[in-house]
Amino acid sequence: MSFTVVFEEDVPDQVKLGLHVDTAALVGQATTVAEHDRLLAVGRWACERYDVVFGHVSYRRSGGATELESRLRGRPSDPVSNAPQWHTVLRGYSWLMVVPAGIAQRLGGQQALHATGAFSGVSPLPNGSLLLQATPTLQQYDGDAVRAVHRVVRDVLVRGELRGPSPVPGQPPANLVILDD
Repeated sequence: MSFTVVFEEDVPDQVKLGLHVDTAALVGQATTVAEHDRLLAVGRWACERYDVVFGHVSYRRSGGATELESRLRGRPSDPVSNAPQWHTVLRGYSWLMVVPAGIAQRLGGQQALHATGAFSGVSPLPNGSLLLQATPTLQQYDGDAVRAVHRVVRDVLVRGELRGPSPVPGQPPANLVILDD
């Protein structure tokens, strides 16, 4: 597990904190529980220590873009352009994510989000944001679980024209829902 800290020139008042974890450790049967516990502990520590207003789980190859951003065309696909809108739209959604306080309230708040059944954990953070965990483990976050999270957050997601999946073979699976709504 390692951290990166990035300061974007276009968004000087925000810091991007990256937590990098070996995916194999999260899906390996022998290490799953310990790695998930460790990831959640470090994620909570970072959220309690820093003023985290958005967080998501993505592959390192994404360069900081969410899965949703990586499938959009033009400006909506640019994480740097989306970052200043953190208080009005979500850049994406994932197994573990931080939702800013204002958006969490628009979605009904902590109790309403928990009551949707889409999240196994809904934890308040010191700054009013919420740490949302869709399923107990990353392996369980597929199919119905992804659709459940999407249903809850779709009205507050960044919008744009979608492009097709990457034609490059061997890409990791996408945990993204594309609906005609």
